[in-house]
This record gives sequence, C-alpha cells and structure tokens, in this order.
Amino acid sequence: MSAPAALAEDTAAPADVVTYEVVSPVVRAANIEYVTETGRVFAPNVALPWRFTVPVHDALGPPPNGSQVRADWRFTRGPARWVSVRVYVNNTLICQNTLDIGNAACYGSTPRIT
Repeated sequence: MSAPAALAEDTAAPADVVTYEVVSPVVRAANIEYVTETGRVFAPNVALPWRFTVPVHDALGPPPNGSQVRADWRFTRGPARWVSVRVYVNNTLICQNTLDIGNAACYGSTPRIT
C-alpha cells in the first residue's frame, strides 16, 4: 500500500538554495542559461553583473536537474574580455569558471574554482 499523495509531498527532500552569478569587469551583457526546480531557463542579453538565487532539488546532482549556469558572450568575445560564472550552494562557493573565449559554464556536480 502506498502513501497518500499529500504525505509523499511532505516527505520530499527540501530544495537546496542555489545562487548563480555572472560577472565581468569589461563585458556588459551575456546570454545566460541556468537551472531551477522547474527546469532550464534561458535569459538573453542580460546586463552584467548578474546574480540570482533559486531553489534547486539536487544542487550537486548531474545535468539536467543539478545546478548549472552558462554564460555566452561570443558576440563580444575577444582577448582579455573575461567573464566569471559562479555557483553557490547554501551560501558556499562550489564552482567558479573564468574565461575570455566567449562561453563559460559551472556545474554543481563538478566543484572547481578556476
């Protein structure tokens, strides 16, 4: 016999609090993709710096449901046009990727600081 639906919802694991950041000292806008509890979100031509906090069910899990942020500024890429993308889980920095090639990503399932 299975538990009633209401009880099953009450026992679900709480979501992690994830903060995504995209920052740059020189690039003024980027296309950004990130994951929330409801799936992937695409935000075109977002002004930088950008910071957004959302719940994610399994922040350290693999794609497509784990936390992830991508920035694409290839339309303005060039030498020394650095952009950093960051993922914080419950206020702890778990991933930072800084590149000048026009596209950077961070995944909660791959903690690293570059």
